Amino acid sequence: MTVETLLDWQERGLNARILGLAASDHPLLKPDRQPDATGEPLEVWQMKYDAWMFGWLIEDSMRQPETDVNELLIRSAG
Repeated sequence: MTVETLLDWQERGLNARILGLAASDHPLLKPDRQPDATGEPLEVWQMKYDAWMFGWLIEDSMRQPETDVNELLIRSAG
């Protein structure tokens, strides 16, 4: 598997989170995308699965409120 492929799957995960999809909407979780159905080696499938999740989680973490920053903003506004 190439680095470009992994980066592509990371970007897919990131974009999925931007579009509001849940982690459970991972495209590789669909039955027809599982290694048993595609014949793809489990190791390759796992790397793509992990890359998508990594991208999704990065974008998700960017969307989580920073409690300390929010508290500072509230205090400074009040």
